Amino acid sequence: MSIFKLIVTVIHDYTNFTTVLLAVFVFLLINKLFMRSSNLPPGPRPWPLVGNLFILSQDAAQIQFTEWTRQYGNVFTIYYGPKPVVVLNGYNTIQEALINKGDDFSDRPGLNKSLGVAFAPYGPIWKEQRKFTMMGLRDFGFGKRSLEGRILEEAEALRREIIKTDGKPFNIFPLLRKAITNVICSIVFGARHEYEDAAFGTFLEDVDIRFRTSTVINRVYRVLRRVPILGRSSQRLHQATERMRQFVKTKVDKHHRDFDSDDIRDFVDVYIKEMRKGQNENFTDPQLVHLVIDLIMAGTDTTSQSLYWILLYMIVYPGTQQQAQDEIYRTFGDSALPTTAKHKEVPFTEAVIAEVQRINSVAPLTIPRCTSNDTVMYGYDIPRGTMVHVNLWSVLRDPSLWEEPDQFKPERFLDNQGQFMKKDAFIPFSIGRRFCLGTQLAKMELFMFTTYLLQHFTFKLPEGAPVPSTVGKLGMSNGPRPYELCAIPK
Repeated sequence: MSIFKLIVTVIHDYTNFTTVLLAVFVFLLINKLFMRSSNLPPGPRPWPLVGNLFILSQDAAQIQFTEWTRQYGNVFTIYYGPKPVVVLNGYNTIQEALINKGDDFSDRPGLNKSLGVAFAPYGPIWKEQRKFTMMGLRDFGFGKRSLEGRILEEAEALRREIIKTDGKPFNIFPLLRKAITNVICSIVFGARHEYEDAAFGTFLEDVDIRFRTSTVINRVYRVLRRVPILGRSSQRLHQATERMRQFVKTKVDKHHRDFDSDDIRDFVDVYIKEMRKGQNENFTDPQLVHLVIDLIMAGTDTTSQSLYWILLYMIVYPGTQQQAQDEIYRTFGDSALPTTAKHKEVPFTEAVIAEVQRINSVAPLTIPRCTSNDTVMYGYDIPRGTMVHVNLWSVLRDPSLWEEPDQFKPERFLDNQGQFMKKDAFIPFSIGRRFCLGTQLAKMELFMFTTYLLQHFTFKLPEGAPVPSTVGKLGMSNGPRPYELCAIPK
């Protein structure tokens, strides 16, 4: 047991004033000695016992981190209790760490038992599983136009559900989440779910619990589970995760029973086929279950939240919505199906999508990383095993890279000829070895769902309703605060 855990136990069991004072004194002494003996990057002074965790209980840690760069530079240290955490900010710094020093900054903290790919530690097994996953997903359309049919099928199902609202105010997010999840389920399980499916609904509720409950505090500082409120939150998270695991395991078990090596239907079948070769002990049912959960998590919440943000900005900026709709109508008319083959013919729509991703990144801090080797950044020593936050917000809102970065301006992504213009600093999916596994799918979904929805509906603010806030709420992702809109069929 570490000294800090011992202190927390003492405080928990013997809550008298003398013990608390002694615990604080011991913590301050240890913290002072540690800080004197290290060459970590500078940072804000930590509080007794909690370090700098107080700021991470808020919804906008990424904004505070960005503000701290003015005082401490683009690489600084904060503390989760007595444990140092290095925060990387700025495009050049992040590129140096994740690209030039990628082998040093690609590990994960010990958050699970090394299964799956999202949270698994960097190493041979992770590389093997990720490579196999990418190859298997490509067989079912990842990054290819053959996937468009699945997306359009779901976009049409979504349209039919929206029609049922009859132009009345409603929160569209639950429908967006079902649609996006169905796309990845069709690839992974070979089938979509009806929106009324009770088991599917419960699974999505658990996905939501995992994203909403998994704040930075709850994920990375297990000691705080002793605090009653955080302890209940952690228990809720564990229960939701276990239900998700059981949901996926049930489907994997059915795939085993129905498996036919001559009829590979989906990604689960691809994985089972590899398992049955019996040539690699790393391909197991528990690994497959965790891998599928990772894929669903990667392909569900962030894309759903991005679409939710896009529609929010459409009702806040109706002129922008109209301009995008006019462009979509000129290209696809009112009935032709959108296709990525014509994405260059709707540059303003692409610019709108990109600007929403820039101004409100759904993953501003990414999943925490961990150094896999002792390394050095700008003269500071960062020991192996140090947790690392990558602050993409500091890049996407950097005034040296984006003119008036806090303003919504889709035209910043258009060149002088009105064509969409890619920018190096536009990195909403991160970079390096741990970039988002669902990047290609997310890009296709955002383009096709956005064009399809704007082709068929005009989205409006309900009469008399307040304008929705463009300040998000940070959990594992940065999503809009709940709002309602009216969908008027065109």
